[in-house]
Order: sequence, then structure tokens, then C-alpha cells
Amino acid sequence: MHNESLLLQAETQAARVEGILLADPALAGLWRMETSLLEAAASVGLEGERISTQGMVLRLTRGTAMEQDARSAEMALQVLSIIRRPGNPFDAPVTTLRRIEAAASPIGQTRDEGDRLEDAELALVMQAGRSWTHVPILAGWCAAASYAFRSRRSSPVAERLVFMVVEGAARHLRGLTADRKGGRDDLDERAGGLLMPVSAGWIAAPSVSLTRNGFRIWSPLSGLETFLEAATQSLSYELGHLGALRHELARLSAMTSSARGRSRLGDLITYLRTQPVISSAMVMDHLGVTRRTALSLIGELVDTGCLNNLTARSTSRLWALPSLAARMGHAGRAGAIHGRMSPGRETRSDASGQKGRSDQLPEERDEAQLDRIMAHLDAAMSGVDEVVRRAGSERRKNE
Repeated sequence: MHNESLLLQAETQAARVEGILLADPALAGLWRMETSLLEAAASVGLEGERISTQGMVLRLTRGTAMEQDARSAEMALQVLSIIRRPGNPFDAPVTTLRRIEAAASPIGQTRDEGDRLEDAELALVMQAGRSWTHVPILAGWCAAASYAFRSRRSSPVAERLVFMVVEGAARHLRGLTADRKGGRDDLDERAGGLLMPVSAGWIAAPSVSLTRNGFRIWSPLSGLETFLEAATQSLSYELGHLGALRHELARLSAMTSSARGRSRLGDLITYLRTQPVISSAMVMDHLGVTRRTALSLIGELVDTGCLNNLTARSTSRLWALPSLAARMGHAGRAGAIHGRMSPGRETRSDASGQKGRSDQLPEERDEAQLDRIMAHLDAAMSGVDEVVRRAGSERRKNE
């Protein structure tokens, strides 16, 4: 019952976060904007790539990055585009998974067409997740495990994206997320991932969870317990962080009410509610003001503690809300800590378990083995509904 208990804890924490976000759309938008940046950087970092969130943000806002971050930042941008615009995995499984595979491909490398999964297999991946939509975290995990097995662990980045996309879609199916437009705006795509509004319903961010307190390996075929422990701890943190974000939004509201005359401060604050990282050029473009006015407005918010300078320099500066600025200092460290070793390669060894390395599976994938893996997972989770029913019955009895 250990995994069932951990899953119940993780889903309980996720439900609390989800309830707060549903009650406050402005808070939800800001939280997902922040989390998507951190998740993109952490996901690339888990693959052993040198990445800093600041370098990634600089690349997204100005089209440049420090030389050592350029490749990693481009990879993070691809991942970010999926996190913020995941598509509809249950209605369009093949299209969604092809986008995920393209985004997860390393920069400058072409995937061997011989390793490309058939469309029918992609549909089966989503089917594995859809059977558990009443438990969103488990739905995402089952889909990620199915994809990991079928792809022979060729792309841990894609596996994590599958998890997020399916987990968010499962919450939407339960009616617990607001209706979101499925289409993509060409202007948003051209502007880059940082400016792209979040159109997603996910709650659990796998890479952030696994790197928040040290480094834990991602392994959807054998690491469920590790992931649930990390996700529960991370979601507990997010509950506290939402309080800090709400406080920052309240301070911005207070600043809006204090704006006088023809000041554009209120317009800048409205912009910050949907875009927590800004540059003077972005403010100039969005508000239609001069550089001097943009810097003056930003300076007002810096002086009152509503904005922090991310780059600590006099040129090409970026500012962010204090909560995000603090969090960015802890994001994307996995790659730096573990050098150039790819955790993806380590997870392949971990996932192989008793059968030998998964990248040595025969070309003809053993469907019976996949069935056994999924059956084992189903059996392990079969007590979840009963645990929930007993908890509900006990609560009603006490009442």
C-alpha cells in the first residue's frame, strides 16, 4: 500500500494547489508562467546540459545568450513551447506526440527514422493515460511509462513532456480546469516561448520536483515511489509559494491605486500580471513609451520592492517579480552539478532492471512485456479507489 499512500498524498496536495488556482485566474496565470520557465530549464539540466534560467530568459527576450548557454537555451525554448501550449493529447494523440518528439530532439541532431514510433503506437500511449484520468498524476505516469517502453528510453525529455501534457489533459477532462482555446496564435509563436500565454492545466512539474532538493533520477518504468515523494514535497512547497505570489499581486494592486495623473504605472502593472519577466525594450514595445519613461516606471517598482534586477549589470537588463527572481537562482542546476553526464543515460540503465539494458531490446518490441508492466502498475494502484472511498466514508461517519 506504500505507493497508494504516496499517490494519495501527491493528489491531495495537487488538488489543493488546483483549487487555489481555479479560484484566482490571475494567480493561476502567473504561477504557470513562472513554473513553465523553471520546468523548461530543469528538464534540459536533467539531461546534463549546462543551463541557467537567466541565460534562457535572456535568449527568449533578446535573441541572444551567453555562448555556453546558447544550445541549452534553444533546447529549453523548444520544451517551453510544449509546456505552455500542450495541445489535446486525447483528441489528437498523434499530432500532440509528434510535436513533443520534435521539441525534445537535441539541437543539431536528426532522429533516425527507423526509430520513429508508428502512429498506432502513439495512440496506445495516450490510451494508457486515458484509462486513469480520474487520477491525473497516475494518468500522466502511465502514459510516460508506455512511451518510455515503446521508445526504448530514447528521450527522457519527451517522457516528461508526455507526463505533463497528459496530467493536465486529465484534469481538464474532470472539469477542474477552465476552458482553453486549443489553437495556436502565430504572433505568440513568433514572439517566442517567454511571451506565449500558458494554455495548459498541469499541476505537477516533474523536472522541478526532481531537482528541487538535490537530484533524483527520472525513471517512469521503475521510479514511481521516488517521483511521488519528490512531487508531494514540491507541491507542498508550491502551496506556500502561492501565498507569496498572492502577496506580490496584492502589492502590485496597491501600487496601481497609488498611480496618479497620466502615469502609465497601472498599465505596466497589468502587463506584469501576465508577464513576470520584463526588459525595458519589452515595456517600450507594449506600452508605446520612450526608453526613459520605461526605465522610470521600472525604477518605481524596483524602489518599492515589486521588481528585482535579474542580470546585475547596467546593460541588457531583465527584471522579474521577487518570487521568480529568487526561484530562478535555484533552477537548472542539475546539468552543472553532474557535469556532462546525461541522467537520461543513467535512467536507461535504471529502467532496464532485471531484463538488461532497455536500449538493447530487440527491434520487434515485446507487447507482452509492456502488458505485464502496465498490469503490474494497475495492480499496484488498484487500491487507490478503495482508499479514497474508505476515507470519504470515515469522514461522513465523523460528521
